Parts: sequence; structure tokens; C-alpha cells
Amino acid sequence: MVLRRLPAVLLLGLLALVACAPVASAHRWHDGGGYVDDGTYDTDGGGYYDDGAYETDGGGYYDDGDAPVAPPSTTRPPATTGGGDGQTSPYGGDGPWRPKPTPTPVLPTIPVTKTVPGTVAKLRTDGRAAIPRGAPKRVQALIAAANRIVGKPYKWGGGHAKLADAGYDCSGAVSYALIGAGMLGAPMVSGTLARWSAAGSGKWLSIYANKGHVYLEVAGLRLDTSPVGDPRGRDGVRWRPLIGRRTGFHARHVLGL
Repeated sequence: MVLRRLPAVLLLGLLALVACAPVASAHRWHDGGGYVDDGTYDTDGGGYYDDGAYETDGGGYYDDGDAPVAPPSTTRPPATTGGGDGQTSPYGGDGPWRPKPTPTPVLPTIPVTKTVPGTVAKLRTDGRAAIPRGAPKRVQALIAAANRIVGKPYKWGGGHAKLADAGYDCSGAVSYALIGAGMLGAPMVSGTLARWSAAGSGKWLSIYANKGHVYLEVAGLRLDTSPVGDPRGRDGVRWRPLIGRRTGFHARHVLGL
């Protein structure tokens, strides 16, 4: 009878030992790599796994198998860091970098030019224009500014890279006169002047332009680098007789003039 009960006693004893033993931990140590917690820690020390959401070599997070995306940076750029050209931001590190505003071109002081009575400018013997005293102030300023460059040779691109230049092209000369009168902020090419300001000819000032050439007429004279309609036939920046709007040119004017 004792022998028959022995296997059952042994079985119950073994079961009791198993029940009393410490529960096996789910954490296991792997060769110095770290704990393995249901696959949540990498065995090579690379980093945690989150359902495959972190790369084993520590490279960065993955988004459901898409291309790797680096973790967001918490480092703020220094306050003196500007754009890629090394300029310093005036707004500090808390605001976006913005380029420094372009300064408005400043012409040299325009000397006093001889004037004439009435509203029509007169061509002087030195090639400059005598300013009509009856013309609006802006018209007088434009003629005085243009007088500074009259006689300068034609130079392709002249007056665009720098306002005071050794020579001028057609749009550079027209832009110089308009800037000197406060009507324009920076030089424009002829194609842009063909769309500039208001359409049509003006009472005092008209700009005639297309994508290849531009000239202006003001108070009875024409400022032009082309000798078209000029009996003297000389090129360069000069006051010339009026010819009006040529075929293929757009007429523009400044409001009020």
C-alpha cells in the first residue's frame, strides 16, 4: 500500500516545489548588451525597440518601415548665426534670419543748372538741358539728374551694377534720371520699364520702352542713347529732339506727370 502511494506522493512533492520556487523573470541578460524584455531592448546595446520603431544601430527612429527619420534636434542655433552667407541675424536666435534691406541709391549732390522761363527745356551749347522754371519740381529734378550723365558713352549694362558709372546703356540712363527725381528706387531693364507705372503718354514725362530699348521724353526734349531722329547722329547719353512713340514701343508715364 505504501509503495502504491509513493509515486503519487512524489508527484505532489514535485508540484509543491515548483509552486514555491521564484517565478522565472522575463528579463534575461545577454552578453553585456542589456536586458531582453519581450524583445524591447536590443542585444547589441543599440537602443530600445518599439515594435520595430528604433534602429538597432542607434541610427534613428523608423515610421512603420518607411525611410529613417532622425530624432528632432533640441539644439538652438546661436543668436549670431545668419544665413548661409555668414551674415549676422539682427533678430537673434529666436527669430528667422532675414537679409539686410537694400539701401536706397543715393545720388551725388546735383549742381545748380541754368534755367529758362516757361515750360519747355532748351538744349544748351554744351549738350545739357536748361531747366524750365515753369515745370513741376519733379520734372526739374529729373532734367538736372540727367544732365549729370549727358555726354557719357554707351556702355552695355552701364548704370545697373553701380549707379555712378563710366557709361550707360539705354535703361541705365533712363533709370538714373528717374532715380534722381525720386520716381524710381533702383535701376530697371527696358522690358520692365515697358510695364512700369501707368500706361500711356504723360503731359510732362513719357517713357517709351520695349524689351530691347527705352528712352524718355520730358518737357520738350528726349533722353536717349540712340541717335534715331537726331541730325547730329552721335550715340551715347544725350538730349535729342522729340520723336514720340516709335512703332513697337509701349508708352508709360508717372501719375500726375
